[in-house]
Amino acid sequence: MATPTEPRPLADLEIDSVLAVEAAWERRSHGLKPWTIDELLDAVAAVHVRYNHRRQWLRTHEQETAT
Repeated sequence: MATPTEPRPLADLEIDSVLAVEAAWERRSHGLKPWTIDELLDAVAAVHVRYNHRRQWLRTHEQETAT
């Protein structure tokens, strides 16, 4: 478990982002133009892509700083 001064694990942040997308989807379901299932899945996929890019960036830069 991370202490308040330690950064949270990337997986936890990714789950928080997915939950935020689901909360936005729920809010939009009561509006004039609710999201379709495809839009929801695209938004969730975008979250996963963003975090996969971040993981790749961290791996790349970890190797550069180790040398």
